[in-house]
Amino acid sequence: MILTIIVAAGSGTRMGAEQPKQFLPLSGEPIVMRTLRRMSEGVEKYLTDCSRNVDGIVENRMYVDNCVHKLILVLPQAYIPLWRELCEKHAFHLPHEIVPGGATRFHSVKNGLAAYPDAEIVLVHDGVRPFVDDAAIARVIAGAHEYGAAVPAVPVVDSLRRMTGSDGESVSADRSAYRAVQTPQGFQGNLLRAAYARPYDERFTDDASVVEASGLLPRGVVLTEGSPANIKITTPVDWAVAEVLLKTEFPGGAELPVT
Repeated sequence: MILTIIVAAGSGTRMGAEQPKQFLPLSGEPIVMRTLRRMSEGVEKYLTDCSRNVDGIVENRMYVDNCVHKLILVLPQAYIPLWRELCEKHAFHLPHEIVPGGATRFHSVKNGLAAYPDAEIVLVHDGVRPFVDDAAIARVIAGAHEYGAAVPAVPVVDSLRRMTGSDGESVSADRSAYRAVQTPQGFQGNLLRAAYARPYDERFTDDASVVEASGLLPRGVVLTEGSPANIKITTPVDWAVAEVLLKTEFPGGAELPVT
C-alpha cells in the first residue's frame, strides 16, 4: 500500500486571510482540494502505467502492480466541518479520510501515520502544493522504495549568504552545494513510523529531518528531481503566481520549462 498524507493543519497566518490558506479559492476551488486531486492522479498514474519520464527507474513492476493507494487529509479539528461543507459545495467526491491535526506539523504527520500502520510506502505532501507533476511523484515513490527515503529538490537560483553574527555580518555561500526541498517526501513505512515514535524536537523542519535525526537510514536522504512549478502557496505573491500557472493550463503530467 502507498499512503499519501496531505498535511493541511496549519493556520496560514502569512497569507493574511481570515481562514487558513489551504481553504482559500484558487480559480474558484479550494487549494487543498486541488492538491488532493493532483496527488491522487499522480500516484494512480504511477500504479497503472507510470510516467513516460520515469519508466527507466521503476524496476520492481510486481510491486507496482500489487499496490493500492490511500489518501489521508490532516486538518485543524476546528475546520473539519468547514471542509465537509466545501466538499458538498464543490461536489468533491474523491475518496479520502480526514484526521485531526496536532500541535505541530510533527504531531499532525504522526496522527496521519496512525491511520494506516501497515503502509509500505508513505508520501507526505504539503496541502498547499497543488502543482506537483506526475514525474516528480513517481521519482519519489521509486526512490523511497529503493533507498528508504527520497525527497524532491530543485537547484537554488538566488545567491546565498551565511550569517556569521547577530549584527548582520555574513559571508557568501556556494549555492551549487545546496538544494531547495519540496514535497511529497517519500519513505518506507516502517522507517518513517519508527522515526516518528521518537520524541518531538523543535529542530525538525520536515519529515526528512525527522528520519535523519533517528539515525535509522542506512544512507543519507536521497534527493530526486523536483519541479520549479511545484510551489508552496504561503503568501499573497505565491497565490498570484499560482493563478498564473492555472491560466496557462499547466498540466500535472508536464514539466514547467526552466529558463
